[in-house]
Amino acid sequence: MVVSLLDRLPLKNGLTIPGIGLGTYGMDDNEVEEVVFTAIMNGYRLIDTATMYNNEVGVGRGINRAINAGISREELFVVTKIWKNEMGFDSTLKAFEASFKRLELEYIDLLLIHWPNESDDVNLDTWQAMETLVEAGRVRALGVANFTRGDLTPLLKSAKIKPTVNQYEIYPGHSQEELHEFCESKNIVSMAYSPLKRGKLTTENKLLKIANRHNKTVSQVVLRWNIQRDVIPIPKTTHKERLIENAAIFDFELSDEDMDILNEMG
Repeated sequence: MVVSLLDRLPLKNGLTIPGIGLGTYGMDDNEVEEVVFTAIMNGYRLIDTATMYNNEVGVGRGINRAINAGISREELFVVTKIWKNEMGFDSTLKAFEASFKRLELEYIDLLLIHWPNESDDVNLDTWQAMETLVEAGRVRALGVANFTRGDLTPLLKSAKIKPTVNQYEIYPGHSQEELHEFCESKNIVSMAYSPLKRGKLTTENKLLKIANRHNKTVSQVVLRWNIQRDVIPIPKTTHKERLIENAAIFDFELSDEDMDILNEMG
């Protein structure tokens, strides 16, 4: 479990990954540039984007502004993804070149398959292309998103370089505990997108009671729940005050009873 905004979890390939990050889905290039820059200057080190978000240019600009302001590139952890229509060996390499050009970074920390294909062969062809990018030093780690146990199993059997991360939707009432446990058993870190259920948890009575007891917001409680499960939440916000609020989750701890309530929400 990470104990601060700058603390990191180990990945199976020897790298480490920040324990909380910034999601950027739904932001355009201009907006995301400002949000990413502000987040990094306020301590965030993990930034998540994707081809499908159509904002890699802005994400790259925000990151490079932060680097120019004195943040070390080595401190940062940048994630992007291969979209459904970019899969297959040659298409994946072409898609990566386009992402790489848009982001304008020396390397990508983590490259994910955004969604599994129905065909295990297509998933594997895509993965093998991604492996060549690691071998070339252009990508540091590989992972998947939205993969079930059934999707992961054949990939784990065939992959030379094993997936380090599975990014999928997790929030109280949708904890995906079985998938989380399977990933842990394979030394795959779970990353939670939409960890706050797109703002729909803020009026949940059970969560409000826990939040009031800790003098925290519901969002902080939910993000803390992820942290204590060794899940990396990547909440999205465009507001500086929310960025700061979402990161202020390392000065309290949820009790076993609190955790049970969140784990068992239906």
